[in-house]
Amino acid sequence: MFRFLTGFSICCAISACDPATETVYIVPVVPEELRTPAEVPKREARVLQHVGLILTDHVEALATANDKIVTTDCILDAAEKGEDAACMTE
Repeated sequence: MFRFLTGFSICCAISACDPATETVYIVPVVPEELRTPAEVPKREARVLQHVGLILTDHVEALATANDKIVTTDCILDAAEKGEDAACMTE
C-alpha cells in the first residue's frame, strides 16, 4: 500500500508541473555594413613615407572598426531591453 501511495503521489506531482519553458531567440536587425570588416588598402613600404601612409590606413580602419563595434553594441543593448535602437535613428 505504501508503494502505491508513493507512486501515486509522484505521478500527481509530475502531472501538476508547469509545461516546459520554451526559449525564443529574438534576432536584432544589424545592418550589413556593420557586419563587414574594415578594409585596409595593401601598400608596399619602400620608403619611410610609405610607412606613414600604411600607419594612417590602419588608424583609419581601426576607427571604422571601433565605430561599428559601438553601433552593434547599441543595437544589441536595445534588443535586450526590447526597445528601438537610438543609434539606428541618427
